[in-house]
Amino acid sequence: MAINWLKGFFTAILILFLLFIVITYGSLFTLLQGTDLVKFFKSGTFLGPFFFSLLSSTAAALLAGLVAIPSAYVLARYSFPGKELAEGILFLPVLVPPLVSGLALLVLFSTSGGQWLAEQGFRFVFTPAGAVLAQFFIATPFALRTIKVALAKVEISMEEAASTLGDSPTRVFTRITLPLARHGIASGLLLAWARAMGEFGATIMLAGSLARYTETLPVAIFLRFSTGELETAVAMAALMMILAFLIMLITRRTFSFQ
Repeated sequence: MAINWLKGFFTAILILFLLFIVITYGSLFTLLQGTDLVKFFKSGTFLGPFFFSLLSSTAAALLAGLVAIPSAYVLARYSFPGKELAEGILFLPVLVPPLVSGLALLVLFSTSGGQWLAEQGFRFVFTPAGAVLAQFFIATPFALRTIKVALAKVEISMEEAASTLGDSPTRVFTRITLPLARHGIASGLLLAWARAMGEFGATIMLAGSLARYTETLPVAIFLRFSTGELETAVAMAALMMILAFLIMLITRRTFSFQ
């Protein structure tokens, strides 16, 4: 029986990278050995940034869903001139550094058009709304990509059969397409929420780092680290690690969508 050296080599690479990730993130928890976690949680230092991150990322994920679901349906179902260019532009926030995206948003809302919006009550620069907008901008392409794959897997023949029976396009979409793609849609929204929860670069550029106002958990970690509060920064980072791990488990076990 021939030995599959290629399989063994590739498996070794997989194991090494897996160990690298585990050791890297595990190093955070080794620094917690000398930290009084009970005192940390009782102090409530993390509560403001944590709850603000929770609210802003949830709002961003909901907005991402409102945009990603219809956009993904168009991309999955229809062909049109410039489709490849449109997809490239839609996924730019994934490729462009978040700091650049945040700077672009800041410049946009600092123009006369942005100032007009501010006069109408829509203020985004250094406001909680700006944090939501920045998170939405970065997270939506992640939801869009996942939801597009899910919608593309729905058999068009089933939609056509429902249309033949007299169902309207809206009824077909809500009664056939959405239920069949629900796991992928839920996975995409959860991924968008997780990405929004961890967003830093674009958020700090547009919303700033105003304590108890626009301070998300990633921003709080950066601020604590920059002021020498290493134990607090590490404890907050470990909290985010635990949240990310739980999200991964929920995604794989509940939605079973890869």
